[in-house]
Amino acid sequence: MANVLGAQLYTVRNYAKTPEELDRTLRQIKEMGYTTVQASALWHLPVAEVASIARSHGLQIVLTHMSYDRFTKDFDALVADHHTLGCQLAGLGGLPPEFRNAEGYAAFAKQFREIADELGRNGLKFSYHNHQFEFQRYNGKTGLEILMEATNPETFLFTLDTYWVQVGGGSPAAWIRKLKNRIDAIHLKDLAIIDSQPIMAEIMEGNLEWAEILPAAKEAGVKWYLIERDDGPTEALESLRISYNNLSKAGFE
Repeated sequence: MANVLGAQLYTVRNYAKTPEELDRTLRQIKEMGYTTVQASALWHLPVAEVASIARSHGLQIVLTHMSYDRFTKDFDALVADHHTLGCQLAGLGGLPPEFRNAEGYAAFAKQFREIADELGRNGLKFSYHNHQFEFQRYNGKTGLEILMEATNPETFLFTLDTYWVQVGGGSPAAWIRKLKNRIDAIHLKDLAIIDSQPIMAEIMEGNLEWAEILPAAKEAGVKWYLIERDDGPTEALESLRISYNNLSKAGFE
């Protein structure tokens, strides 16, 4: 699976504050074996420079996280930036707080169904990243179900985050199957317990059922497996290295 294992660069955001730092960090990520990345938390740097540095290390940018305002107020430039990056998946990292209610989910779904369809007409697709709050129920349906049912499966995709599904009380494998053919990119993130508290852990160092999750992802048509660790006790680059090595040793292919 080395050809699709990717690193979510939010993991190493503190090592990518300048072009020189980004260059050094991407070189190390490439040396670990990664071939793809998600561009996130990098937009203090010029987009063309991010694209050039990634290409220089043979890393393909397969997904972004952009702000809500960029989708709603800066659409043409957002499209142009994705073409510069050579990236077809335009991602939103989460639902703005004002939409986190029954009426809000419906309004967001309507708004972003139209935005996603317009992205489709520009050769791109939209991908929504979940947290745990989408698993609150409204009239018997979770927020994630509302988004899934009210949007176009051809252009409105999901970046399912395994950790947050579990924190939200869902089954990552079951949700992957439910969103079959709507997950081009997935966030692989483990969950461990320390002092009775859930923490983000390296892949196969926590308690998620990877023997169920990975086959489900394959069956659902996932293309890009992006390893992420927002925060945790292990140094960020070492965290990416551990996760990559654990998946490789497990014969992830």
